[in-house]
Amino acid sequence: MPFTFQRPSRSDLLLVLVYWLLAAPIIFFSYLQQFGLGRAAPTILYTIGLDTLAVYLLVFGLLPLALARRSAWVVLAALVVFVVLDAHLYWLGYGLLLDEKPLHWNAGSILSTIMRHTQSYGMLGILMAGKRYFDVQKRLLQTQQAQTESELRNLKAQLDPHFLFNNLNVLRGLIQHDPTEANEYLSRFANLYRFLIRHKDDDFVTLAEELQFVDEYVYLLRHRFGAAYAFRQTLPEAAALHQLLVVPGTLQLLVENAIKHNAGDEDAPLLIEIQASDTELSVQHLRRPKLTPVDSTGLGLANLRERYRLLFGREIKVEATAAQFRVVVPVLRQARAWSAA
Repeated sequence: MPFTFQRPSRSDLLLVLVYWLLAAPIIFFSYLQQFGLGRAAPTILYTIGLDTLAVYLLVFGLLPLALARRSAWVVLAALVVFVVLDAHLYWLGYGLLLDEKPLHWNAGSILSTIMRHTQSYGMLGILMAGKRYFDVQKRLLQTQQAQTESELRNLKAQLDPHFLFNNLNVLRGLIQHDPTEANEYLSRFANLYRFLIRHKDDDFVTLAEELQFVDEYVYLLRHRFGAAYAFRQTLPEAAALHQLLVVPGTLQLLVENAIKHNAGDEDAPLLIEIQASDTELSVQHLRRPKLTPVDSTGLGLANLRERYRLLFGREIKVEATAAQFRVVVPVLRQARAWSAA
């Protein structure tokens, strides 16, 4: 996977702003005493820009490069390039702004420059690196908590007495009237639970696996509700389905919510559409609120939203109007995925 620089968050930018609001006046006063206003003003601006750039390259470039377990030679080469370029920018900029004598390059002055500029941006670098460390720890903890909550819900779904009771009732009726179909129903029922057990510890599954799971789920629903609900899928080519990743149980939750909150009718089935592309997956349907209010805490969708935010770095979109309801979740290519485990 090609390396890219991380983007600073708003809190990162706020930390930089606060740092310079405190440090810049002190540094500017020092320049003012030594060189006068004419040189102090452009020099403090150059200091802010160069030090901030140096910290950005270190914290958002070199540090992630090292943590990504890249080759030690790659990291070392990147560090050498950074040090050399940074030293020359410092030497050239301050030489032009503050030194009245012509510039003369030599190795000794560059080595001295490296030491001086390291001291210049060192405090900001320490603050930023420390903040990033705590941000990563916080994000890891949130991911683990979301994963634990998801596992608990999966276990609950596996043992939910209402879910078992409803499907066992259907199975009993099939055994009495259509043993062949009962055997197929039992096989699909077992496949559904096998998926839950197999992927209960996974952060991601392929879209192909998720669609196979929801097919088993829809098969069970059709035996419970008949033709009251209809399903339609619009999908990319089959090969892409094995490259696209989603959170396990995404479609099952969204389909379950659609049926839970909306009335079906065999004469005019409620159409639930599943659409997928290389960048997103959506479930949409018309709104037909059930006459009897549904007791729901909304925790399922809220937790799914949090897992996508933590694992994918993107948000779920909920588009609700008086006539239609649509949920859009992001998908990732396998090469870009990572695990919080």
